[in-house]
Amino acid sequence: MKLSVVMALYRGECDEHFNAALISIWDSQILKPDEIVLVKDGPLTSSLEDVIDKWKEKLGSKLNVIALLDNHGLGAALKTGLCACRFELVARMDSDDLAAPERFQKQLNFLLENPAVDILGSFVKEMSYFGEISKVRSVPIYHNDILQCLWASPMVHPSIMMRRSRVLHAGNYDARFRRRQDYELWFRCAEKGLRFYNLPEPLLYYRFDQHTHKKQTPRLAWEQAMIGYRGSSRLGAPLLQRFACFIPFVRSLLPSRLQHSVYKILSPFDPRRRT
Repeated sequence: MKLSVVMALYRGECDEHFNAALISIWDSQILKPDEIVLVKDGPLTSSLEDVIDKWKEKLGSKLNVIALLDNHGLGAALKTGLCACRFELVARMDSDDLAAPERFQKQLNFLLENPAVDILGSFVKEMSYFGEISKVRSVPIYHNDILQCLWASPMVHPSIMMRRSRVLHAGNYDARFRRRQDYELWFRCAEKGLRFYNLPEPLLYYRFDQHTHKKQTPRLAWEQAMIGYRGSSRLGAPLLQRFACFIPFVRSLLPSRLQHSVYKILSPFDPRRRT
């Protein structure tokens, strides 16, 4: 079965990280994708354009570059990208993460053997901005366990491989959300009866440190909290879980130097950190 990869890119990304991400999903991958759909979310820097030109020359028609005239945010970019994908199985990839060499092979084989699963993620290895590996982030494996803590976003978005037709049936990404578009989408997928699963092994190097928290402004954290609260309410989650969706917002009000420290302190109590 053929495989698409969908990525989005905006001018604030690091060209070295972007190039390394492409290496990981092509040069280093045991099972290479049949196409990479890259959505340029507005004008890019010349260094990012140079990376795209180099890979376009290398991959030819296997790299489908779609340019949005203005920066609309990740929700709009991924909505455009998923619609443009030609194949049923679609892997997500962020422009600053690294895919393990066996990622696509293992995820594709699992989905072929388990046709009831629609959205497949995995454990990840957390990695700093500078590429230092820290720890494995484990997440719930089975569908029912994932649903029970969907309010905590137990699917690591760039680790996902999905069935395109099923996600489009659930409504695709919502272009209104510049960030946390995956969080909002999972609630709608759950309402439509799509089934989730996480492979219990790290198949992605996930760039996550204090630089990540700097992107989470109070406004975006409030938007995330409301997505979680409304989605959890629709699914009938307990009241405590609904209000727990506001923890990231409270953390975002702290000085930036403290936010990652608080995140690490609270990690042992995170319902996602289990197998």
